[in-house]
Amino acid sequence: AQAYAIRVLGFGLDLVGTMVLLQIGMVGAGYLLGSLAISVLRDRRMAFWKAAGTVNRVLWASVGFTHFLPEGLRGGYLLSSVALAQLSGSVAGVASGDVGADLVSRERALRFFGSLSSLNMVANALGLLTSATLFAALPRDEAYLVAYSISLASAVVSSSLLAALRDVNPPTSRRSYREVLADLREVLGRDDCTSYLRLVVLFPLAVNLPAALWNYYLLTVLGGDETWVTLKAIVANLSQSAGFRVWSRISRRIGLRRVLQVGILLTSPIPAAFIFLPTLYGQLALEAYSGFVWAAYNLANNIYTLYLPRRESRVYFITVVNLASNLVASTVSRLGASIASAGLAAMNALFVSSALGRALAAALARREAPNVPVG
Repeated sequence: AQAYAIRVLGFGLDLVGTMVLLQIGMVGAGYLLGSLAISVLRDRRMAFWKAAGTVNRVLWASVGFTHFLPEGLRGGYLLSSVALAQLSGSVAGVASGDVGADLVSRERALRFFGSLSSLNMVANALGLLTSATLFAALPRDEAYLVAYSISLASAVVSSSLLAALRDVNPPTSRRSYREVLADLREVLGRDDCTSYLRLVVLFPLAVNLPAALWNYYLLTVLGGDETWVTLKAIVANLSQSAGFRVWSRISRRIGLRRVLQVGILLTSPIPAAFIFLPTLYGQLALEAYSGFVWAAYNLANNIYTLYLPRRESRVYFITVVNLASNLVASTVSRLGASIASAGLAAMNALFVSSALGRALAAALARREAPNVPVG
């Protein structure tokens, strides 16, 4: 969507920064809304998943038709669609996470979520490969139109499959808002939960300093095009798919806590390396490394979020973690976009600062990350 906004709609860095702000910030708002709704109406969590998941898919697929609107409406439509898509996706994420964690025991969590994430990355890569083929075979604007048309058709089909799912282990009770607040206070009062919360605030702060810049820098400074963006995403997804399976096995041997620490540390060189690799092959090599090491963090973070709290408090912990990290990330990404407007030197400084901040987060993880006993 960022490449489409830059290339077809002519978004500059300021509007791209606003778009990234909404992409990140509305995730936190969605988790807050979803947790409150699902906590009180937990027996309806599958309905929330189906409805919000469908809205998320259809909206993301529809943004590619924004250029058919009158020019004065395009920016507002795209930004509002992105905001609502992220909001609904987060509500669906709370519901699906709660359903999934009730289905999968701690003993099977690493194997199951490692395999599930791996398959998801393969599916993403296949979609991106289709996009790369379209951009190679068609003029740019036509390629975007066909790609988003396929995406919309896929959204309809996948939403139909989601509608057929049933909650095989539904909760039977509902909770009052007073009980919800009591459970939230219980989560915030636990040392292991607050230690992990500090980590997921510092790490996204470092990661998202240049969040609005990656595609903009690639397209305008390094001279890349849509083929670069698509090929990088394909490599990242395939690498991350393999990484989820490898890190799942490693986690069972050395423990999830160490995998979390290593994953954060290994992401540190990525932002600084990015600005020194002006060729497509260099960028693809970096993406292969990036996808593999990010799989370690993403797998560990998923397991921590679902299994560190008690079952009764899970929804609230998911919300607190995502709300805190996304509020920080959205604010920092917008600040980064403003700083980057000063020019190339400011952009480069943001990438280097992100690398240093990630290293600091790795040190914090080594000192404070709690342990989650999963198999």
